[in-house]
Amino acid sequence: MDEHRSPAPEHSLDLTDLPPLGELLPFLAEHLAAWMHSQRWYAHKGTGVPTVRLLGWAPLHVAGDHVVVATVIGAGTETGSEALYQVPVVLRRPGQGATGEEGAQIGVLAVPGGPLRADDATRDPDGRAAMLRMLAAGADAAGPDLRLSSRTVAGGPSQADGAAAPAQDDGARGLPVGPGASSRLLSGEQSNTSMIFEAEGARPVIVKLFRVLQDGENPDVVLQGALTDAGSTRVPPVVGETHLALGELRAHALFAQEFLPGVEDAWRTALRQAVAGEDFSAAARRLGTALAEVHRDLAAALGTVRTDRDVAAAMVQQMRERLDEVALQVAEVDEHRAALESLQRAALDASWPAMQRIHGDLHLGQVLAAPGRGWVLLDFEGEPLRPLAQRSRPDSPLRDVAGMLRSLDYAAGAVALEHDRDVTDWSSRAREAFLAGYTQGAGIRAEDASLRVLLAAFEADKAVYEALYEARNRPDWLPIPLGALERISAAAAAAGSAG
Repeated sequence: MDEHRSPAPEHSLDLTDLPPLGELLPFLAEHLAAWMHSQRWYAHKGTGVPTVRLLGWAPLHVAGDHVVVATVIGAGTETGSEALYQVPVVLRRPGQGATGEEGAQIGVLAVPGGPLRADDATRDPDGRAAMLRMLAAGADAAGPDLRLSSRTVAGGPSQADGAAAPAQDDGARGLPVGPGASSRLLSGEQSNTSMIFEAEGARPVIVKLFRVLQDGENPDVVLQGALTDAGSTRVPPVVGETHLALGELRAHALFAQEFLPGVEDAWRTALRQAVAGEDFSAAARRLGTALAEVHRDLAAALGTVRTDRDVAAAMVQQMRERLDEVALQVAEVDEHRAALESLQRAALDASWPAMQRIHGDLHLGQVLAAPGRGWVLLDFEGEPLRPLAQRSRPDSPLRDVAGMLRSLDYAAGAVALEHDRDVTDWSSRAREAFLAGYTQGAGIRAEDASLRVLLAAFEADKAVYEALYEARNRPDWLPIPLGALERISAAAAAAGSAG
């Protein structure tokens, strides 16, 4: 530093006073280890506090008082494995700039040239704005090892009511960037981080940052992109995406689509109506029809695969392995093992529909009631803890159907636990209505024997998974999946006796 130069204003961030970013950012590691371990999206909490190393970085925005940097972190676990996480950060002097969002601060770095506060960029207005600007401009960002490349989708968000779109320029495409724009986090997420952007005269968008990075295209982007290209109204239109390259790794970093403000998800709608004693059957039937439409569009866009004996056997084997694993940990599940194994054998002998790309983690919380559009589906990423390669394969569309049947059953269970009311009849009517809407929309017979066997097998598989989750996280809710297993086991036993 030139000792004759006048000191910079206290609020400024003079990068010439600091080490190069490549030398400065490794100071983050010790702070990231403890901070990451407490985040909801950190997927390896059971393996202890991770050891952290910086794998790559790229500057997104440099301003007079802060720097926004994209980073990819390797988090090592006690088992010796390493998971990759995306952690964009904002660097600024302590006590300056946009502060105050809960959980934003990662740590204060003691670096040559004076301390720097490192904040999670998704919890900082300047950090969020930098990510949206890159996306809206279709821009790239590059560092020594990390490269980000963005693209916008032609047409951008659509208007449901047919109104004319606001004027757009080639860079921002009418997105909420620049002066007057506001941003906030979407609350309640588990595995990713989504940011909502709004501005007067621009359609609101939601940008999802994928936290855990695995090589390959993310199903959320691929499937919703295919549905948008097909003209489907069952997903919010895709706005843009950002790809990430780090060594041999190729992955999606960001995904933007239209945000639907002021709408309620189907879980809240169903709970409210169940408590009020309002019949949900008509809405459930429309939901079944909407899912059949989505499956039809995905099959047309991305193709199908015939389910031969080997494919069916592999699917049933996955069910058996899950049952074996959970029965060892949840004694109440082990009580149903014989009946469920009988059901799995029956599923192997059933007539299976073709495999195709599906939602993969469908429940009432993944569906919105959008005025003028009806039911709109979200989050096509699949079960986040499954490897990306598995989530990107064709699967049975009946997995989605069974997932929604389980969710409707869960709604009744939640009402019983939280309001001490028995709404079993409400749930039964809603489940049958949903299935009727789906089968009619898909052109299959609701009374088909193979369909009923396969749905029972997929629903049992989901309930087994739920039992392990509840036993570990919400023991008071364990009776919900156990009740489903009791019902399914009794039906399977009765069918076996009849046969």
